[in-house]
Amino acid sequence: MGVVDKTAKQIKALKIQGASNIRKMAVEALLYASRESKAKTEEEFRKEFLKNAKILFYARPTEPELRTAIRVLKRSISRQGQSVEDLKRKIIHAAENYEKNRKEALEHIANYGAEMIQPGSTILTLCHSSSAVNMLIKAKKRIEKVYCCETRPLYQGRITARELKKAGIDATLIVDNAASTVMKKCDYFITGADAFLADGDVINKIGTNQVSTVCKRYEVKHYVVTSTHKFEPESFFGKAEPIEERSPDEVWELKGKNGRGKVKIQNPAFDRTDSSMIEGIICELGIFSPTALASELYNKLKLERHHEEFLRL
Repeated sequence: MGVVDKTAKQIKALKIQGASNIRKMAVEALLYASRESKAKTEEEFRKEFLKNAKILFYARPTEPELRTAIRVLKRSISRQGQSVEDLKRKIIHAAENYEKNRKEALEHIANYGAEMIQPGSTILTLCHSSSAVNMLIKAKKRIEKVYCCETRPLYQGRITARELKKAGIDATLIVDNAASTVMKKCDYFITGADAFLADGDVINKIGTNQVSTVCKRYEVKHYVVTSTHKFEPESFFGKAEPIEERSPDEVWELKGKNGRGKVKIQNPAFDRTDSSMIEGIICELGIFSPTALASELYNKLKLERHHEEFLRL
């Protein structure tokens, strides 16, 4: 099995988790396959590259950051009439620039978010987001306590709790259903995002919408921490961002003495939070209301000049 197929398989099996890690490993696999390509002609190389790119592009349905990175690599070799070696160099250069820009984006996000957090704040989080954790660590002198929802069924909240504790932040893990119990003590609900859409809605780990709704009841501000790489431009053309349905075995195994037997399981990986529930999105461009950021990105990407096919592989 080649590196591209192996990486795609690991992404589908959740052996590689987190949008940033998925994007990183997918890009590395595509770069390796491109560097090691034995293609002799430009046409052969492009065909091989596109095949590998599509395998990774569709490895998981709800991963705009992955799709954005692959689009950037594809766009770097859009000009026709280049040698195979030129194409390889262009792809490598594009990947290096993308990673550099992403690291700079994370620094800007952390700075904007840290300045926003008021001293002595108590924060509630859900799941694990490297952007959100990075921002909270930057703001740790302003944070009194963080409650981390465990985030069943795969418990990514444990990762957040460990990383915050290691950074010297008072972090406490809670079961998901305890969110409303601690909510009255909190000043902010901080999450990442798996996708940001044209209408300002955010798709994130299942449970985000539920907790965000409770935030309204307790007047707790929900801020989403994410880079603009999570924006899905196809949503401007009416494409719905799919919600991945995961294996029932993640929730309750099928067989065994304590297995689920014939009990049906629904296990969506994500849910969609309406823009009206979100106080703001903290990104590398600053802090915006969801709809204002969607409008900013529409203009920044000049989407009025394009059509849906422009974004597809």
